[in-house]
Amino acid sequence: MNAQEFYSVSGKVLDASSKRQLSYASIQLISTNISNVTNSEGNFILKVPVNLKSDTLLVSYLGYKTQKIVLKPGIDQRINIMLNPSEIDLKPITIRPQDPYELVMMAINRIDRNYHVDHMQVTAFYREMIKKGGTYVSINEAVLDINKSAYGSFRMDQIGIYKARGNYDSNRIDTLMVKFQGGPHSALEIDVASDPFLGVEPIVIKEYYDFKMVAPVTIDNKYFYVIEFDQKPYLTDILFRGRLYIESESMAFARIEFNMNVEDNPRANSFFIRKKPSNLKMDVVSAAYLVNYKEINGIWHFDYSRTEVKFNAKWDKRWFRNTYTITSELASTEISDRQRKIENLNRIKSKDIMSNKVQDFTDENFWGAYNIIEPDASIESVISRIIRQLNKRDKDL
Repeated sequence: MNAQEFYSVSGKVLDASSKRQLSYASIQLISTNISNVTNSEGNFILKVPVNLKSDTLLVSYLGYKTQKIVLKPGIDQRINIMLNPSEIDLKPITIRPQDPYELVMMAINRIDRNYHVDHMQVTAFYREMIKKGGTYVSINEAVLDINKSAYGSFRMDQIGIYKARGNYDSNRIDTLMVKFQGGPHSALEIDVASDPFLGVEPIVIKEYYDFKMVAPVTIDNKYFYVIEFDQKPYLTDILFRGRLYIESESMAFARIEFNMNVEDNPRANSFFIRKKPSNLKMDVVSAAYLVNYKEINGIWHFDYSRTEVKFNAKWDKRWFRNTYTITSELASTEISDRQRKIENLNRIKSKDIMSNKVQDFTDENFWGAYNIIEPDASIESVISRIIRQLNKRDKDL
């Protein structure tokens, strides 16, 4: 595939008044399957085939008016997109109780209506990265087959690797090799709709969490309740804090942003650190998570998850410490009710380490023109580059 077959659209999405960058805003080329999300700095990039007739971007973000941007077909271009806060119109919505706990329980009780109750087949793109300070030392990417269990069932999700690749910078690793265990499984385990509610059985969540209503938001003409939560201040358990976005008509969880309350708590290390040298001290600094769902024909599906965990590491008798950041992302590229068998050799288990397995699934021909791993490129940008290979695979089945 030649580079000349594509043109590049890049830019940044910002709040129109404050100029604050909007992380994880949705970018979509209308009438195509080419889409993207902005990275943590609000930047995005799309590679658009020159033969596509579509020339309009649809840019959306929770709480802001959706904007359409007309492109210049066939020409590389960079644009800054300014989004304005959306105005809330109460007329078309159903009025519900404003007790945040009652709304959360209503959303939990409607999971069997709002999410698929049959097993689904998901193709997903997965990426995990480890940074030492500000430098990437390990990057792994994979296309996964996922047999996603029905919501409400006790069956575990099955994950298989279709294609993968990875690299690491041995010059930056020094004396410590940090590895991430069970990454793809961890990305699915934070599916809050599948396993409510964040370490606590739903029937007793009021004993562990406080809930608070904050300003609602709209996106694509849908109204969302926004509920903040945090563990009760007198509890010694290490639980979570964050925000829930509940779509007002279906009462479905559409998005969850949350952090584990690990700050300044040495007991948090036991949740994350499985094995380390005895003369190395490691402390968890922060643990942040994001889960997003998308609606397809009235049913909500797992769409995207992101995890970012930071550690401080210090060897005995050394003055300086290093900060390590582990980031993982998983994005669905196709969802269907067709089951694809995952062979035992392809399966990845919860205790497996992805960096140890990628060499068995490396296929340079699969990645085509996307032959360099770009850690700062958004995950949707990567997907747009390999979507033709994924479509070709489906046709060959």
